[in-house]
Amino acid sequence: MSERDKSYFARRAAEEAERALETTDPQAQEAHRRLQRAYTERASIGDREIEQPQIVG
Repeated sequence: MSERDKSYFARRAAEEAERALETTDPQAQEAHRRLQRAYTERASIGDREIEQPQIVG
């Protein structure tokens, strides 16, 4: 993943954190927090390869 993409996801995570603080609706706060976590994870993991279990036998 390019640095540009990583910075995009990091920026989106920050925006969602701000939105979670700005709203008074508990459901909206939770939705923004979930989005923040997803964007943060994407920014930190990027395109790392996920290990697949090997089938033996």
